[in-house]
Amino acid sequence: MKTLPLFSLIILSIVLTGCEKVDLEVNVPSCIEKEIKEFQKTSFACDSEAQVLRYDYQDFQVFVFQPGNCGADLPEKIYDSGCNLICSLGGFEGNIYCNGEIFYNIATNRTLVWKNE
Repeated sequence: MKTLPLFSLIILSIVLTGCEKVDLEVNVPSCIEKEIKEFQKTSFACDSEAQVLRYDYQDFQVFVFQPGNCGADLPEKIYDSGCNLICSLGGFEGNIYCNGEIFYNIATNRTLVWKNE
């Protein structure tokens, strides 16, 4: 009988955590919303200035996960709308290329999706 309250508490915490809503500026694919939830929970997202931006790039919408200002060598990860990682920018190597082109030279229609304060 003592395990029933503990089991109920565990189930309740799973349900409440799973229903956590992310405050987004625009609609995004559900898998990107899930990536943003994970991004918020990890040390990859800094306590401030972390953000997710949407761009048009090479005829596709992509999502740039920028970690913020807590580390000079943290890479920006770029996902397509199917949540496939297509490249990483910056980081220790200072990479500027994504799919063979300089990302910020041809990326257009920058839209804020999410940002922490």
